[in-house]
Order: sequence, then C-alpha cells, then structure tokens
Amino acid sequence: MKTLSGSSLWLLIFCLPISLSLSAQEVQPPPVTVEAVKQASFRDVANEVGKIRAIDSVALSFNASAKLTAIHFKNGDMVKQGDLIAELDSVKAQADVDKARSTLALAKTKLERVRGLLAKEPDSLSKQDVDELEENVQLAAADFKQKQATLADYSLIAPFDGQLTSFTPSIGAQITAETPLVTLYRLDPVEVHFAISQVEFGKAQRGQEVHLTVEAYKGREFKGLVSYVAPAVDESSGRVEVHAQLSNPDHALAPGMFANVKQIFSKGIKHLLVPQNSVIANNEERFVWVLQGDKVSKRPVSLGRNTNDGYVIIKSGLQNSDTVVRTGMQNLQEGGEVRVLTNALLATEEDQL
Repeated sequence: MKTLSGSSLWLLIFCLPISLSLSAQEVQPPPVTVEAVKQASFRDVANEVGKIRAIDSVALSFNASAKLTAIHFKNGDMVKQGDLIAELDSVKAQADVDKARSTLALAKTKLERVRGLLAKEPDSLSKQDVDELEENVQLAAADFKQKQATLADYSLIAPFDGQLTSFTPSIGAQITAETPLVTLYRLDPVEVHFAISQVEFGKAQRGQEVHLTVEAYKGREFKGLVSYVAPAVDESSGRVEVHAQLSNPDHALAPGMFANVKQIFSKGIKHLLVPQNSVIANNEERFVWVLQGDKVSKRPVSLGRNTNDGYVIIKSGLQNSDTVVRTGMQNLQEGGEVRVLTNALLATEEDQL
C-alpha cells in the first residue's frame, strides 16, 4: 500500500484552496454595469440649410432717358420711403411743366372772366362759347398733369425703407430709360427659404417657430415664424419649400447668407432614452439586454435619433421602468444570471486588473 510522502501531502494541502478559489471564480455570473431607462422631453424638429432673402428688393431705374445730374446718397446708404435718390437732367421737362401751368392758368382766367360777365349780362355769350372755355380748362389741366408725370420720371424715388447697393453709373453718364441704376433691399424683416422632406410635409404649418444660426455670428440664434409652406412637392428635388420671416432690426442677416435652420414642429414630446453603447446591432435588428432581477433578457427595440450626448431615443420596445445593460454584454445569454457592478465594485475590479 502506497502512502503520501510529506512533500506530496504539503502540496495537496497548499493547492486545494487555490483550486477551490478558481472553481468559485469560474462559476460566477458575468459582471455587467447597468443604467435605468431615462425619460426626457424633446422638440420635434427638422434641421435644414437655407438662404436669407430680402422680402422686398428692386433694381431702381428711371422712366426717362437723359444725362445723370445728381446722386443724393452714397453706396450702401440707408434710405426712407419717398427719399430722392438721384436725378436726370430735366430742364426741358421742367420747361414743359411751366408752360402747361401757364396755359392752365390762362384758361382758368378766361373762364372766370366770362362767368363774371354772364353774371352781369346773362345773354352776352352763348352756352356753346362757355362750354368751349370750360373744355379748354379741362384739356389744359390734363396736359399739366401729364407734363408733371413726365417730369417725375426724371427723379428716382425710394419706394420703401431699405439699404442701397453700389451705384452702377456715375454723374454725367447718359442714362437710358429702364436701365438699372442701383438696387434697394428692405432688410427688416427678412425671410429664410429652405426645403423640408415629404415625410415632414404633413407636420409643417404657418406660424411654427424657426431658429437659425449663421457663420458670421457664432453662438447667436435668430428666431422667426413660418410664413409659407408650399402646397405641392417640387418635382425636381422631391422636397417642399418653406419660408420663414424674421425680425432683423440690426441688419445682422444679409440677403444671400446661408443659414442652419431648425423648424420646430412641436414642443415637449417625451421620449425614452438609453446609452448608445447599450444598443447592439445584428444585421437589421437592434436590441438591448434588459435586467430582470439578477437575470437578463434580450429585447428588440426601435430607435429614434441620437441626442448628441451619448444617448439614443427609443421609439418602441422599452418602458420607463426598465433597466438596461450598459457594459459587459459579450457573454450574456437569454435568461442568464449576471452580477451587477456598483461603482464601488467596479472601482475594486479595475484596481485588480
């Protein structure tokens, strides 16, 4: 009969606790960290790129042909409605007005003299003579009005408040009628034009808020309201045009600027959120591991958009009371037990690595 030597017995006694310890570690459930499903309110928005447009803009031109004699504003100046911007040589047109005014005054004087005479001597003139004098006054008045309108064509008047661009010709240049001299932009308010997808068409309405930013003013947000939603989808782009009007008292927004536009369809919609790294992708399927007691269950989910802070919106598949596995998903099985690491345990395990 064989017996254990002293050295063999000592090795057996020494190794037994280590073996038992390793066996205990092997049967321990996999460690995981978890996080409760969050709930937060989000706005339903569309993010698009748009362009700033002037609500009113016009290329100003004269309705007459003559030499340019005066420009009363500098390039880029602000003007008020009714301001005289520029003038053409109107000497002849002014002379025509003066002549027509004299003709009208003379015709009125003759008519008044005859009426005075008729008051004293009713039979001194025939009705036909009086009618002819009255017609002369009417014709003279019409000619005077027409000559005044012609004279006005030699002046360029601001049709609304706004800012001028640069003047194309200089003083002394021969101007042809309808040739643009300068462009006038109304800068307050302005519009932003952009397009939304067909999916969002049914949600877009006039009066909805629009927030936008531009590269020229980092960190500044401009706000406006939707003023127009196209009644039809654009055939070439497959998108829907939208306009929004914005107050622009300091003229910070200039026509032609590109803008990042956020159209707000609704406010305060509550959504469930989970960490982005808790979602596992398997081909087209998306799922999370849900903690139920000390076990986990695989749960398919439908995702919304990322919130840009490490979380993703869950459209369906979870409830507000659920808790999901955040890390340690590699060795999980349906219905399998897990060991949830608290912050203290997690720190201890990391120190031991």
